[in-house]
Amino acid sequence: MNDLPTGSPPPTVLLPRDILPLRRSLFFGIFLLLVGVGAWLMVEALGAPGFGVRHLVLLWLFVFLFSQIVFGCCLALFGFLEWTRGGDPYEASRLFVAGVDGGEPTSPATAIVMPICDEPVARVFGAIRNMWRSLAVTGRSGGFDFFVLSDSRSPAVWAAEEQSWFALCKEENAFGRIFYRKRRLSTHGKSGNVADFCRRWGSRYRYMVVLDADSVLSGKLLTWLVEAMEANPKAGIIQTMPRLVRGRTLFRRLQQFSASLTGPLFAAGSHYWHFAAGPYWGHNAILRLAPFLASCALPDLPGPGRLRLHIMSHDTVEAALMRKAGYQSWLAYAPDGSYEEGPPNLTESLGRDRRWCQGNLQHFWFLFVPGLRFSSRLHVYAGLLSYLSSPLWLLFLGLTTWEAYDVERFAALGALVRRSGSLADRATAELLGLTLILLFLPKLFGLVRGLFERRGFGGFLRLTASAFLELCFSALLAPILMLFYTRFVLLASLGRQIPWRIQSRTEEGALPLRAVLRDYSVITLAGGLGLGLVAWEMPFFFWPLFPILFSWLCAVPLAWLTSGARLGDLTRRAGLFLTPEEEHPAPELAGLDRRGNEADPLQLSQGLLALVADPYANALHLALLRRREARSGRARETLEALEARFLQEGPGSLSARELATVLSDPASVRSLHVNLWSRSRSRLHRFWEAAFAPPPT
Repeated sequence: MNDLPTGSPPPTVLLPRDILPLRRSLFFGIFLLLVGVGAWLMVEALGAPGFGVRHLVLLWLFVFLFSQIVFGCCLALFGFLEWTRGGDPYEASRLFVAGVDGGEPTSPATAIVMPICDEPVARVFGAIRNMWRSLAVTGRSGGFDFFVLSDSRSPAVWAAEEQSWFALCKEENAFGRIFYRKRRLSTHGKSGNVADFCRRWGSRYRYMVVLDADSVLSGKLLTWLVEAMEANPKAGIIQTMPRLVRGRTLFRRLQQFSASLTGPLFAAGSHYWHFAAGPYWGHNAILRLAPFLASCALPDLPGPGRLRLHIMSHDTVEAALMRKAGYQSWLAYAPDGSYEEGPPNLTESLGRDRRWCQGNLQHFWFLFVPGLRFSSRLHVYAGLLSYLSSPLWLLFLGLTTWEAYDVERFAALGALVRRSGSLADRATAELLGLTLILLFLPKLFGLVRGLFERRGFGGFLRLTASAFLELCFSALLAPILMLFYTRFVLLASLGRQIPWRIQSRTEEGALPLRAVLRDYSVITLAGGLGLGLVAWEMPFFFWPLFPILFSWLCAVPLAWLTSGARLGDLTRRAGLFLTPEEEHPAPELAGLDRRGNEADPLQLSQGLLALVADPYANALHLALLRRREARSGRARETLEALEARFLQEGPGSLSARELATVLSDPASVRSLHVNLWSRSRSRLHRFWEAAFAPPPT
C-alpha cells in the first residue's frame, strides 16, 4: 500500500475531461465483448436453432448471471493492470496531496463519530484512545472532536460506557474534545443515530468522519482526509478502504487473507471506471457536512398497505444523493491506516448478510429515481444483484439439470442421436473453460501481486499454500451462501422484516455443535441425498453437479471447524493466511481488548454497581441525563416500586426495559444512591455487598 504523499495541496483538483469517457469505454467495451462471447457459446451449447421456452429462459438467465462473473473479472483485470504500471495516477491519495507548508496546526472543525450499540466497551474506548494519541503525534489534532453515540439497550453496558468515557477523558485530559451521548429513543438504528447527531451538532463542523464500532483510523490518515477535502471543494465523500485485522478464528483469518490479497485489485478496478463517483460503505469515510445535511436526508419507502419503511442500508443511498447534489464521491483505496474487524464465524457473517440483503433489496426503488447519475444506479444495481443472483443461480442450476436429464433420456429412447464431438459439445466445453478462467483469474492476479510483497504474506511457499487453501474454502463456501441468500431474498420478498441487531464480535471458542447442526444440518442432508440421487439416476451429470452437492455435504463441518480460535491460532503458528497488517501491526491497533461484553459479565455488573453505589459515578450519570419534568403521581409510584425491587431483589429482578426506565429518571437515580447507603443491609440484595467491602490494600 501507499504512504500518504506530502507537499502543498493545490487549491482545486483539475481532471482531464476525456479521461472518464475513455476509461468507461475501455472497461465496458471489454465487459460487453466477453458477455457477447459467452452468450454466443451458450446459444451454440443449447443447440440452436430449435429454441424452446426453456432454452430462452436458460439463455436469459445465463447472460444475466454470466455478466456478473465478467464484471468481477474485469474489475480485477483493470486493477491488476493499474498495479503493473505502478498505481493509478488519478487515485485520490495522488490527486489530493497531503500536508500544508507553514499552515496552522489546527485543522478545520471535524467530528469523528462512532455510533455504538451494546459493543465491547473496552474495545470501543481503546480504539478512541489510540486514535486520539495517533492524532496527537501528527501535531494537527486541534480541529478534531470525538463523539461516541450510544444506542446500547443493556443498562449494564450503558453504565460501563459512561465510566469508561469519563476515565478516558480524565486520563487524556480530553474533556470538551471527546464526547459521549446516550440516545433516549433508538430509532432507525445507526443512520438515525448519525442523523440525530447531525441535527444537534452538525452545524458546528465542516466535516464528519463516520466510524463503525470496530473501526480504527490512524492520525496521519485522518489529517490527510481533511486536507484532501480542503484540496477539492467538490468532494462530498472520501471513502477509505478498511483492512480486516485482528482475526483469530479460522473463518476470520481466511476472510482477511482474501481481502488483503485481492481486495486492492478489485478496489483499483472499481475506481478505474467510476472515478469520482465511487461507493460509500457507511464507515471509515469522511463527509462534507453542509451538502450532507442539505441533500442526504433518507426518505421513507412504501411498505405493505400504508406502512412506511425506513431505509436500512443507508450508505449507498446517501452516496447517490450526494452525487445528485453535484458533489463527488472518491474511493481512496491506496493509503494505509484504515482498519476494521470482520465477523468471527459463518453464522455471524450470514446474520449480517441477511440484514444487508433486506436493506439492499429496498434500494430497488432508487433505480427509477429521476436525476440519479449512471454510476449511482450501477452501484444500486450491483447491490441488488449481490443477493438476487443467488435464487437465479439456483433456478439456472435446476433448469440445466432438467435439460441434461431430458437430453440423455431422449437419447436413450432413440429420439435423439448424441454425437460425440458435436458443435454443441465443443461449445459447452469452451463455455465451461471460459467461465472457470473468469472465476479464477482474480485469484491468480491477487497471487501474482502477493508474490511481489511475499514477505508480508509469510514468504513464497506459505503464500502459495495459503492462496490454494483459501481458493478451496471459497469454492466450498459459495454454494452454501447461494442457498442461504436465496432464503433471505424469499423471506424479504414475503415481508419478513428483521431488526438490525448488533453483530457479535467475540472469538471465544467455537460455535456450539448443537447450534451448528440446527443451522446447517438440512443443507448437509440435502447434499448427501443429492449426491446419492444423482449417482443413481443421472450418472452422466454426476461430475458437473459434484462440486455443488459436495459443498452442501460439507456445510456442518465447514461452519463448525472454521468458527473456533484454536484452529485459527494453529494456522497462525504455521505461517498460513498471514497478512502484512498482521505481520507488521499498526500502533493504532495496539492494546485493543479482545474480550467482548458477553465474555465479561462481572465487569459489566461492576459498572452497574458503581452507577448506584459510587457517588462520583452516580453524579456522572445524573449529569449526563437530560432534564425531565417531574413524574405524575402514578408514574412516580411505579418507579418507586421498581426502585424497591432493584435494591431488595437485585438487577436480575427487573427486565432490561424496566431497568433502563429507572436509570433514565434522574429522581430515581438519586433515590437509589441515597437508599442504598441509608437502608439496613438486611434489606438489600447480596448483589450490593461489594459496595460495602473494604478497598483492597
